[in-house]
This record gives sequence, C-alpha cells and structure tokens, in this order.
Amino acid sequence: MKKSRSLFEAFRALKNLVQVLFKKMPVLFLVLIYLVDLGIRSYLSEGFSTTYLLGLLILLISIGIYVSTKSFSETTLSFVLGVLTIYSIDWEKANITLFVILYLAYIVIVFYVSVIRLAAKQEVILSQAACKLDIKDHDRIYKHLKAISHTTTKYNQLSILDKSEVIRYLAFRQVITGEYEEAINVIELIKSVCQTDIISCCEIYYGFYAYCYNKQPRTPNISSEIEKMFDKVTTLTMSYTEFFNVFASTKRILVEGKLTFEKYLLEIRELSLKGYSSEDIIDLMKTKYL
Repeated sequence: MKKSRSLFEAFRALKNLVQVLFKKMPVLFLVLIYLVDLGIRSYLSEGFSTTYLLGLLILLISIGIYVSTKSFSETTLSFVLGVLTIYSIDWEKANITLFVILYLAYIVIVFYVSVIRLAAKQEVILSQAACKLDIKDHDRIYKHLKAISHTTTKYNQLSILDKSEVIRYLAFRQVITGEYEEAINVIELIKSVCQTDIISCCEIYYGFYAYCYNKQPRTPNISSEIEKMFDKVTTLTMSYTEFFNVFASTKRILVEGKLTFEKYLLEIRELSLKGYSSEDIIDLMKTKYL
C-alpha cells in the first residue's frame, strides 16, 4: 500500500524520535545546550552582529511556536514582538550574555518539567491498563506494557503517549496481549492513512479485531490479518469515514458469517458506485442480511 509521507508527517516522525532519544538519555539535552552556548560565545567573540544572532533566535522560536500551536496569528504576534524587542534595546555584550544564560536556563527547566509531566501521565495511563489486565500482578504487567510503549513503531508516527493510549484501549477491550506490538503498528498505519485521532483509529482496529477474533478458524496473527483487510478497504470508491460508519453499523453481518469480508466489500462497492450514501448503504445491508 502506498503510504503518505508528507512533510508534516516527516517532522512528526522526527519529533517523536527526538522525544524518545531525550527521554532515554536526558543528559543529551544538557550536551545540546552546552554546544549551543559554546556556539553563541564563539560567534560573539568573533565580533559578529548581535542583532543578527537574536533575529535568528527569534525566527527559530517562532517556527517552533507555529509547529506546536499551528496558529498563524499567535506565531506572527510572537515574532513581531520579538523583532521589536531586538531593535528597541541597545544590546551590549554583557546584556546578550545574561540574556542567553537566562534563556538557556529557562529551556532546561521547561524541558525537565515537560519530561516529568510526560512520565507522570504515561504512568497513570499504563497503570490503568495494568490494573485492568491483572491487578494482582500489576507491577510485572506495568513493566511489560511500559517496554512495549518504548518500542519504536514501523513509521515513527506515534509518540510515547499515543502508544500508551493505544495500550490502555487494547487492555480495556481485552485484546490479546501478544497482539499489542503489531496492533500499535497497524493503528499507526490507520492513523497515517485516515488522518484522524488516535482513539478513532483504535476503534477502527477493534472493529476488525472483533470480526477476526470470532471468525472460525481463527487466524494465528490477528493484527497481520487486519492489515490485509485494511489494504482492501483502500480500494473502495468511498471515503474512509463513510466506510467505517457503514462497518460500525453492519459488522454483525460478518460476525454472524452471512458474508465473507471480500463479498461484504463487493456489496458496499456496488452500492457506492450506484450513488447510495453511507446511510442508505447501512439501511440496505441491514434489510438484506440482518
């Protein structure tokens, strides 16, 4: 299947990779800060323009704000205020040094506060999942689930919190724990293709999972079977949202064995080509098979 590799997804993959790297080795962040400080001091010692240096700093910060908030107005306001500040102050060497020290200290503090918050939120999510699976063996299961959440996914599109949310969803749905790693990869694929929120992707996965789990004979690798099913869904002439709306309302046709998945898709494809809406297809399928 062709997978979207947009610039946004590439940046998201890089962001997730950096988060994992810094979470595993936080000291790297201090090394990075040291290198930045060393570069700034070298730049100033050569007598280059302080204004250019601050302008570049404001530009990079503004880009970071835009990537984080996706708000053009907020980013523009921050950028304009930063530029006005640069030109309204007479920057002496002592001032710029103090400014850089304070700003780098601020970044370090914010980084470690963010890491602590991320770790605390992940602990809560995975603890809920471990309690749901087996509260008596909570500690061992929690460690196992945490190890899964730190496993790198196939396309690096999910953050640690995303993977933790997926694990909690799978635990509450009583999905076989041996499927978790493959399930996370399939849900990542669904999210990349459908461009929807992580919980909706989990619900799509579970709809397929319930069908595969109840099908006889049961496939030994359910997640692999789900990925094959999802490949076939991409050939339909309707949007993913419309199909999953139909699937959520008519999957009992598959669970009860009244149609194979291939014939089920063929019915939907033919009705879609005739111009029926997703609601019409649901009504027609229910009338005919349920």
